[in-house]
Amino acid sequence: GVLFASEIKALFASGLVPAAVDEDAVAAYVAHGWVPAPRTLFTGVHKLPPGHLLSAGADGTVVIERYWRPMPAHDLPDAPAEIEEHLAALLSDSVRLQLRSDVPVGALLSGGLDSGLMVALAAQASSQPINTFTVSFEGTAIDEAPLARMVAERYATRHTAITVAADSAVAYLPKLAWHAEEPNFDAALLPNYLIDRVLAKHVTVALNGTGGDELFAGYGRYFQVPAETAYLALPGWLRRRVIEPVAEAAAPMLAWRLRRAAFYDGNRGAYLNAHTGHFPPPLRDLIGYAGQVPAVSVQATLYDEFIAGLGDDRQTAALYADIGSYLPDDLLALLDRTTMAVSVEGRVPYLDHRVVEAALAVPSGLRTPGGRGKGLQRRIAAGFLPEPLLMAPKQGFASPVPAWIKAGLGSIAGRILKRRRATERGWWTAAGIDRLLADPDRHGFRIYSLLMLELAVGLFVDGNVAAAPEGDLEAFADAT
Repeated sequence: GVLFASEIKALFASGLVPAAVDEDAVAAYVAHGWVPAPRTLFTGVHKLPPGHLLSAGADGTVVIERYWRPMPAHDLPDAPAEIEEHLAALLSDSVRLQLRSDVPVGALLSGGLDSGLMVALAAQASSQPINTFTVSFEGTAIDEAPLARMVAERYATRHTAITVAADSAVAYLPKLAWHAEEPNFDAALLPNYLIDRVLAKHVTVALNGTGGDELFAGYGRYFQVPAETAYLALPGWLRRRVIEPVAEAAAPMLAWRLRRAAFYDGNRGAYLNAHTGHFPPPLRDLIGYAGQVPAVSVQATLYDEFIAGLGDDRQTAALYADIGSYLPDDLLALLDRTTMAVSVEGRVPYLDHRVVEAALAVPSGLRTPGGRGKGLQRRIAAGFLPEPLLMAPKQGFASPVPAWIKAGLGSIAGRILKRRRATERGWWTAAGIDRLLADPDRHGFRIYSLLMLELAVGLFVDGNVAAAPEGDLEAFADAT
């Protein structure tokens, strides 16, 4: 038979699905920082990939078919100015449609380009002031709240700002791990949840700018890294006999990146380095991971699928691969879990299929002129957003994990990760955890990701916890 549910914990509650860890999923998590579909962290439980449908027959047969995939549009205008107008019109119409609701609607406003443009278009399409919400972090220099406030003032939104305290991770991570079900290295989980809790007091539907980076090339991995380009220009004998042996002895991480760059062409190598470099071989050795990480990543398969059948633009191939895996498996999963935890519906105007297809049809030279990320999107936004926001470097909606580690999260994470129950799984050693904790600025997000993995296993496999835990990390450590 087939059991299906929107949450994994419902399958466990049926009593028909035992909670057990899929070691291959752990290996994928170690490589990526999330578990790519169709796997989940748990044996026998699978995700239906995006754009697919499942048919179950009375005889027990199960057929999964793809009904849609992001294809470059064929009706994109030729002239750059017309392309800008076309994309702006599509995005504006998507925002207008996403505002339709019989309950109050708001928007997350980070101070970045994606959410800023989205709020500007929403304000123009709405007859009422938009409710906007932003978040900043205690004890960190990263603060986009002033930029968010500029947008809020320009469009007269009802604006709410919150500050995430440095000890929030200790207080909320067990509850968040329960809601998330699967681990994720993306520490934006916490600020998203906290701002959604505030948002839920005012609105029931929230627009989110997720997807803008993947459509308009906002990440550095979409560009050939200059250092890798220079390295590939050197004679092969010099790379293999001199540089790589020296790098291996002095900096194993650098040696790994250089070998990857030489194995792939520059763009593909830089892109795949970013997606399989969460725990590359030197760091797997450092923590004592005994598993076997997949040789071919989901991103590599999608990247090659695009090149083989949809076009030879390698930047667009990277966008296509991210839209197929990183976006649904990491970002959208995070968005769904944090909004549903507080009974809010999250909506993503950038991911209207018309916008996605048009964005994929844009040549990379127009999308990122001069090698600058989001060049096309900045031109579209120029008439809507204040100049400081247009010129601001990308910061991303990240959390100050190293600061959290130093403020107290590190000690309790070490306690949990170095317990015999945790180390006996074979994923890390106590000495390996100590090595990561000794350098929180470099390894803070890796500590966080291992902690989220241990929390998921502790809650669902070891503990079979049926309701969201109310206690903090200290309570989790004591109870398990």
